[in-house]
Amino acid sequence: MAKILAIVVTFNAMPWIDKCLGSLEKSSADVDIYVVDNCSLDGTPDYIAENWPQAVIVDKGENLGFGAANNIGLKYAIENGYDFVYLLNQDAWVETDTIERLVKAWKPAYGILSPIQMSGKGRKMDR
Repeated sequence: MAKILAIVVTFNAMPWIDKCLGSLEKSSADVDIYVVDNCSLDGTPDYIAENWPQAVIVDKGENLGFGAANNIGLKYAIENGYDFVYLLNQDAWVETDTIERLVKAWKPAYGILSPIQMSGKGRKMDR
């Protein structure tokens, strides 16, 4: 079985975090959750620690920027032997089978796979 890590970078994520992390929890693939908080002012890190105990939460106490925060998660994935990493924005969510289907579609020649992103109501592609 593949070892999969989902990385979510947060900044004042309270309006979206339950839907985002909830979608990962409901994933048909077994996914570990790693959250890097970029110095939220709305209590996001404490809320995640309290309500999502299965998630690893990293709060550096400063806003590192989106790319640097993702790199912290990627370093964690490498150091802990993950086979796949899924980068998920805090205001997005995955369908139950999204990650499982990506893992099944993967071939060694592929560097990056990404699902099609849909609008919030799921009626059209999000360009």
